[in-house]
Amino acid sequence: MAEGKYVTVDTTEAGVTTLLMNRPDKLNSWNEEMEAELAEASATIERELKKHRVLVIRGAGRAFCAGVDMSIIGTEQTLPPRELRNRMAIRHRFFDWVEQIEIPVVAAIHGYCLGGGLELALACDFRLISDDAKLAMPELTFGQVPGSGAASRLTALAGPSVAKDIIITCRRLDATEARELGLASRVFAADEFDAKIQEFCNEIAQRPPLAVAMVKQMVATVQPADLAKARTIERLAQSALLGTKDLAEGLSAASEKRPAQFTGD
Repeated sequence: MAEGKYVTVDTTEAGVTTLLMNRPDKLNSWNEEMEAELAEASATIERELKKHRVLVIRGAGRAFCAGVDMSIIGTEQTLPPRELRNRMAIRHRFFDWVEQIEIPVVAAIHGYCLGGGLELALACDFRLISDDAKLAMPELTFGQVPGSGAASRLTALAGPSVAKDIIITCRRLDATEARELGLASRVFAADEFDAKIQEFCNEIAQRPPLAVAMVKQMVATVQPADLAKARTIERLAQSALLGTKDLAEGLSAASEKRPAQFTGD
């Protein structure tokens, strides 16, 4: 097992590797240290790829992941545009790695899966969801847009109408609606979730790894959207909004637990 402060990686004899986001007191939202550990974990897995058959991404405690820590968003408001875009590109690199690595990647989602956490799940090949899960893109509630693949991957997965509905309304989806909209590969009861995840991953781990890699490449090549271009636009949109008064108001309102008063400035 490779163990960091916020990220641990463990591999079974069958080649099922679990990457655990371990910051439960913050709903596994990532700070800079956690982002660095995720990047390090991905590089380690890539170097030893042959020993890994399936990668499972999980969250400790009562959530899968709540995305970027709000404190990072406040800090990023002060960065020069070029440095900000570079920071976002580093973050996106991990998401893109999840999408492009040759082994299948499973998001094991329980509890809260919010914002960037849902974007991370969308980058995975499979989203196995516990029936206690709550999924949402809350960024617009504080004057920002999701910028780590929501518009591109969600649109490719569920269509433009569903993507706009989820992103603009910021409403929470339960497991049943997530399955109906095509966001969940499978839904399991919370009391058997761990066992079902293990069963699913052990089954996938028995498939021929070279053929599995080819399937990922084949499916990726027939996606209709230009996902790389779309994510460039997402980064630009996020950086353009960071200096707005509306975002400052939204962050203050979230911190003070009051409704935000947006003015369009």
